[in-house]
Amino acid sequence: MSTLYVIGNGFDLHHGLPTSLKGFRNHSKYSSFHRLYENGVFMMLANQKLYEHWEQLEINLANFDVDELIEHASQYYDDDPHENQFVYEVENAIDVLTNGLRADLNGYLSLAEIQAVEQNNILKLDTNARFLCFNYTNTLERIYNVSPDRICYIHGKLNSPEAPIVIGHGMEDSEYNPLPQIDISILSEKEREAHSDSYSPDYEYAVREAHEYFKRSYKDTAACIKASSAFLQFLSDIDRVIILGHSLTEIDQTYFDYVSKIVRPNCQWWATYYPSNQKDVIFERIAEVVDDHNRIHLFEMSQLTMCL
Repeated sequence: MSTLYVIGNGFDLHHGLPTSLKGFRNHSKYSSFHRLYENGVFMMLANQKLYEHWEQLEINLANFDVDELIEHASQYYDDDPHENQFVYEVENAIDVLTNGLRADLNGYLSLAEIQAVEQNNILKLDTNARFLCFNYTNTLERIYNVSPDRICYIHGKLNSPEAPIVIGHGMEDSEYNPLPQIDISILSEKEREAHSDSYSPDYEYAVREAHEYFKRSYKDTAACIKASSAFLQFLSDIDRVIILGHSLTEIDQTYFDYVSKIVRPNCQWWATYYPSNQKDVIFERIAEVVDDHNRIHLFEMSQLTMCL
């Protein structure tokens, strides 16, 4: 039987590794990203608690509030035009929310790559199987001695120049349309004066840069699949998929749909759930990928050796 394991963050958490978003919030509490994420530039859902805001971090990255950032930066608008602090504030914020987030994640998750794992958390895995890993950490290689050529890090890997980590939201574009260029040569003197008073190239540039955030932080699943095609195209012999610690949220459904089309038609799908009230949720999410419910099986990760 040919097996594909799909590895999510719950896999690392099962091993007691520091990879939770709650832990990331605490680790990054003095960072610039933490300040911007928690203090206004991301819209929070009604009645959403702050800890829930962090638990849904990747989804919430799409809720960036351009107007809030511009309003914040506008306090510097009348500063020394030679320094252009207003534009700098916008550019710096976008860099913090993209490159800064990745740097903070690298720093936090690197702790998981050196922490010891208790023996009773070790699972019985087929290390000769293939692994589609959504995590950035080296747990499979470090703890289970899985050969790197059997692992596809679909979203990149920590401290890897060849495969930098990918984190982002699912909204490709903000649908922002910049103001059309105006040919001032056809305007009267009065109209030119009015245009000069109302139009600011720096302001328009800053707004454009702010909207570029959505492209810079977009998780391009099609590009990730293409980059991993050398691994994915050879999954046609797989007759068992075992999903360990992945929540199968909508942002990653494209990958599961893609795998489902490649593996054998009668492939059996196994998945863990945690906590117990997520069992029905996980089943419903797999059922969106696998139409034959008889091929769907759920279990708790600690029961892995008992179930399979």
